[in-house]
Amino acid sequence: MKMKYFIGALLSFAISVSAFAQNSPGADYLSLGETKLAKEYFTKNVGQSPEESHFYLGEIAFQEGNMAEAKSQYGQSASANPELGLGAVGLAKLELKSNPKVGEDQLKEVQKKNKKNVTVLLAIAKAYSDNGMKDKALNVIAEAKKADKKNPYIYILEGDMLAKENNPGGAAGQYDQAINFDPNCVLAYMKGAKVYEYINRNTAADMLKKAIAIKPEYKIANKDLADLYYRDGFYPEAIAAYKEFFAGGDYTIDDITRYAASEYFTKGYAEAKKVMAQGLSREPNNFVLNRLLMYTENDTKNYEAGLAAGEKFFSLPLPSDTAKYLVSDYMSYANILSETGNKEKAIDQYKKAIELDPSKVSLFKDMATTYAKDGQYVEAAEIYKKYLETLGEKADATDYYQLGGYYLSAGANVDSDTTLSKEEVKAKAAPFYKEADAAYAIVAERKPESYLGYYQRARTNYQLDPDSELGLAKPFYEQTITALLADPEPNNKILIEAYSYLSYYYYLQFEKSKKADDKSSVKLYAEKILELDPENANGKALFEFASGK
Repeated sequence: MKMKYFIGALLSFAISVSAFAQNSPGADYLSLGETKLAKEYFTKNVGQSPEESHFYLGEIAFQEGNMAEAKSQYGQSASANPELGLGAVGLAKLELKSNPKVGEDQLKEVQKKNKKNVTVLLAIAKAYSDNGMKDKALNVIAEAKKADKKNPYIYILEGDMLAKENNPGGAAGQYDQAINFDPNCVLAYMKGAKVYEYINRNTAADMLKKAIAIKPEYKIANKDLADLYYRDGFYPEAIAAYKEFFAGGDYTIDDITRYAASEYFTKGYAEAKKVMAQGLSREPNNFVLNRLLMYTENDTKNYEAGLAAGEKFFSLPLPSDTAKYLVSDYMSYANILSETGNKEKAIDQYKKAIELDPSKVSLFKDMATTYAKDGQYVEAAEIYKKYLETLGEKADATDYYQLGGYYLSAGANVDSDTTLSKEEVKAKAAPFYKEADAAYAIVAERKPESYLGYYQRARTNYQLDPDSELGLAKPFYEQTITALLADPEPNNKILIEAYSYLSYYYYLQFEKSKKADDKSSVKLYAEKILELDPENANGKALFEFASGK
């Protein structure tokens, strides 16, 4: 049911007014929902075709709900033709709303005088249809078929009525029938494309290409083809069609927006900015164009210009009650702020993005990265923990390694704080080192063949026991050595570090115990150091100590 309503809503918007006048670009514009273009066309042609132009201007006003303007235009149309014609139909159409009987009598009178005039008969049918009098509309359509059953506009009107009833299949059939009677009826192809878009996109594209082939100068067909490609995400094809359409000169701010977006999505940033500039010159506060400009400046690393674009975008009111900011809005602006040194403001944007969509796991990671770049490792670690919580079982060893790194850096920041006493430093830093150790323990558990988890645990526990009195790092340096020696090309620098720690640890133990085994261990690890680095000063000193008598 929802899909049916969706299709119907789109069709009733796109096919809002039936085209029943032949060989009139303005009528086609109106029929295809291009109200602005239609109004411009008929306003220009009032002097040449007053009856038709005033009538259609009345139809536009009727569609917009401006009945006073509609009455004025219909009246001027009627004055342009002493016989009962289009203007009389328009005035009777207004009567149908307030006085159905009077309006119907007037339409019957017009119909009597125009039995062979399909254009007027279809205008009458449309008047009934617009007032919800379907049966009467169908009766007049039947009379139009008697007058000229091969007239394609009859079937176009029937197709429009079916489209408004959420029957795209039936509408498509009627448009096909119009094409059958007139293979060169461009409007029928364009109407058909609008409904076939929801039935078969390829057929819709083919119909628009056919319309373009029949009448290349009819640039609005290029617009519809471009819009079709744009909605389907075929942006290069959309760009080609938009270029053809724009060559005609008649395009709206919405057309500019879609063209600019197509260029942006294909990373045609230079061309996108040209199109955006054209649109913003017309409408400086256009919400979508300002959004695209901010995105473009961010993507091209033009951060200073991006800062101005972001400030402008977020200063604009939302264009409607249903419009909302996007996660990408906050993300783009956050990155711009971060890159221009506005870290705190960047964090605020990340928070807004997360509030908008907590399922966007990467936002937590990006937010943590921004904190870390500014040296705020405690905040980075806390945000990264949320990232891991959101990932759940998908979190891997690398994620925990990063968390450990943030906590290790947080502890190092405390260690370097000269305003604290030694005891205060130890008390404040210890919780961070313990959190780091817990994260690295998960790394070691998940990647037991890698030395990284053990090694980082060794480094972290060394920070908890910098004098090596407790030997907190000892088991982890031992595990680091085991893992490294299993590698055909071990990291000798880290091996030397591990051997150095163990040799020194046993030196401290010997100083307390005077046990020969401890002294032997000092020598054992000192020899291993010197095997890898014969000139290592610490290795030499420890070896000489252990070898002395």
